[in-house]
Amino acid sequence: MLRSWRAPMPAVRPAAPLVIVAVAYGAAQLVGAAAHMRLGWDETVYVSQVSPHVPAAYFSAPRARGITLLAAPVVAVTSSLTALRWYMAVLSSVGLVVAYWPWTRLLRPVTVGIAALLLTSLWVVRFYGNEVMPNLYVAYGAVAAAGWFTHVAGAVPDPGDVAPRVSPRRACAWLAVAVGCTALLRPGDAVWLVLPLAAGAVVMGRHRIGLLIGIALGMAGGLLPWAVEAYVRFGDPLRRLHDSSRVEGGLGWHPEGVAMNLRALDKYVLCRPCGTTISHVPTVALWWPAIPPLVVAGLVLAARQGRLRLLAPAAACGAVLAAAYLLFVGYAAPRFLIPAYALLALPVAELAVGLVVLTRGRWRGVTAGAVATGLVLLAAGQQSVLRYMSGEEVRSRQDYSWLASGLRDLGLHPPCTLSGDTAQPLAFYVGCRSVEVSGNNASTTTAGLLRAARTTRFATLELAGSRPRYARGWRRYVLTTPAGERWKIYVPPGTAYAPRG
Repeated sequence: MLRSWRAPMPAVRPAAPLVIVAVAYGAAQLVGAAAHMRLGWDETVYVSQVSPHVPAAYFSAPRARGITLLAAPVVAVTSSLTALRWYMAVLSSVGLVVAYWPWTRLLRPVTVGIAALLLTSLWVVRFYGNEVMPNLYVAYGAVAAAGWFTHVAGAVPDPGDVAPRVSPRRACAWLAVAVGCTALLRPGDAVWLVLPLAAGAVVMGRHRIGLLIGIALGMAGGLLPWAVEAYVRFGDPLRRLHDSSRVEGGLGWHPEGVAMNLRALDKYVLCRPCGTTISHVPTVALWWPAIPPLVVAGLVLAARQGRLRLLAPAAACGAVLAAAYLLFVGYAAPRFLIPAYALLALPVAELAVGLVVLTRGRWRGVTAGAVATGLVLLAAGQQSVLRYMSGEEVRSRQDYSWLASGLRDLGLHPPCTLSGDTAQPLAFYVGCRSVEVSGNNASTTTAGLLRAARTTRFATLELAGSRPRYARGWRRYVLTTPAGERWKIYVPPGTAYAPRG
């Protein structure tokens, strides 16, 4: 049994270190290369759902509407990319504070600040901070949920504690909100999140009913929009789950996922298909295999201090969320693991601060210096990866704009329809609708596509593939990007537009 539910309150405000990290995180986003980066493929899908300026792209079964709601206040009133990036940067900074706020009453304030610093030092967290992507906000929901859960199940109040505390009933309500937000953003991640929370509620026993009700209400509220859409668009939830698994390449046992994620760690935004051959692990990636032993060491140190119950829920949730993507998904994307990093940063931060606190005499300065050096080395290595990844994405996304300009020069302008390779993002940039007859974004039949070709300005794009069977007899144009890629554009005969010039 814990003798004190948290460390003695220091002279500084509990959230001060966390707020400082959040401000630095927001500032780093606004001056980084990603501050003015054009929208990526997935972003164009999410933004198009709430933008009045472009047709809504096909929304496949695995996607959820939560991130579109977060972006809607800006997207609905302006098409300015700068406004959207700044808004998302501020939102991600505020979200960092909201996520870790419950922990400022459970752990030392400096521990919470270092946990937030560890998370925001990672290139993938800085890269996606101002992107319209759900993974970072799933991480925030997971951290907040684990924190409010621990307020109820893992913390035993100290009778001499005079700091304001959240009542169990209110903490359960906030737990429901955090779980609901997570489910609204990514239902699958929310399911993995609540498994260890529900198990912990049963095992720990304190306020079991309130915790289980909070978890259940949160899941029900967050999953309701997904379930309604499942009936409206896919037939029922089971069919949507089946379609989601198909789009994801078959969800199931994929033990090779660990190697795939290590391969993608500092080289790919999306590794699909992703091989498992790893020639070497670069020095800047050594932090990744160090996470498990650091987490275990943090938990051991917490146990020796009588604080294991404060960190066990976060560690369990982080481990389960990591396993979900490392072992059950057949491809890799570094952003998938952001929620796990956010949770596991807490026991790692506990280790870092605990070592300094427990060290006596002159060795305390040496230990503090070693911890600070480790943080600096991590940040420096992640900055180098961020610079590389941002450069690659800037060039890739500039190709979208270049191809969109070429299509407009061919006479394609709204109302219009695109199909073929990368039709979804290109349709967003041109202002067209996109349709596909096969693949993960199949949204029509060949007959429906040909009907669109007869009634709107239409073009099919192919990069490596051959001419589609339905495009026989269509006119062909070739657009060569600055990178040397030759795009073949097929335009149906007799259309109501002609190339300019």
